[in-house]
Amino acid sequence: MEQKYTIRDIARISGFSFKTVSRVINEDKNVKSSTRDKIRQVIADTNFKPNIYARNLNQKTNKNILVSIRKTHGQNTTQWFDYLMSFMIREANAKNYTILQEVIYDDFDLGNSMLEKSGGYIDVLVLFYLQENDKRIELAEKSRIPFISFEKNPLAPLSISNNNRSGMREAGEFLFGRELTSICLLLGAEIDVNVERADAIKEVYARSGIPLERLEVVYGMNNLETIRRFVDGRIEQGNLPQVFFVSGDEKAIAVYSSLHTHGLSIPQDVSVIGFDNIPISQYYCPPLTTMGQDFERLAREMFAVIGKLIDGDKNVASVQVEPRLIVRDSVR
Repeated sequence: MEQKYTIRDIARISGFSFKTVSRVINEDKNVKSSTRDKIRQVIADTNFKPNIYARNLNQKTNKNILVSIRKTHGQNTTQWFDYLMSFMIREANAKNYTILQEVIYDDFDLGNSMLEKSGGYIDVLVLFYLQENDKRIELAEKSRIPFISFEKNPLAPLSISNNNRSGMREAGEFLFGRELTSICLLLGAEIDVNVERADAIKEVYARSGIPLERLEVVYGMNNLETIRRFVDGRIEQGNLPQVFFVSGDEKAIAVYSSLHTHGLSIPQDVSVIGFDNIPISQYYCPPLTTMGQDFERLAREMFAVIGKLIDGDKNVASVQVEPRLIVRDSVR
């Protein structure tokens, strides 16, 4: 199979910088003829095919922001992300930035990603769902792209996040105030943001003197079918908590479905609380009590940081946004 070369390969073989090779590919006249000839010879020898998409990005007069979201296979509950993106796009348009989005599932996908193929033309990278040893950070650093993470993560020096700890504490205290202390917390992958949410609830138990055995933390609840089967199993075992606390409003609909199918009422038999406050949650039956993200402010703060990174401002710091408890009818 013929080897496929990248701009980085051409730069390495020719001995010139990534930027210089890029200028030759884009027919920049401000390159010495001897340099241009050497680079063109390497391009011919390697049968290198320039990435047309990257060239188009480079010819734009505005800045390019790449939003990279990492999903797990079967994950089908990211409506909160779509809602946040609507505010991010609005902020980008106001600043005349181009916002690009791509989804990856594993490191193999990165081989054909915009980050790998067009990294030299990305001005800022926004990372969602960072994982341990996440190769996206390696690629960003290799291409010298400044990056920020949505939600705090030790891998990223800069982040825009919910104050998950204070939000979960508020939700826990709200439930305890209604004498609901038997809680099953349903979380996605065991990543930092979910561990932080679980730890915050545990703090409420510790401060209140309630035995931690009354809390069950379940990771791996990444899609609706998994959650539905889990709740079905608990009902069949006769092992129901007072509250299902679901990290993600979309996932709560699977809890609703299981409870309703088995003839159980919300909140009379079991209470349900979510996290996000996506628009549809107010139309559940009954309307869902939830810890609401301030999507508009998250997007605004994110692009304030992005603007500083683009301007080379060194005085830039992570930002946490306070969520807000939205009390509706799903908790008794």
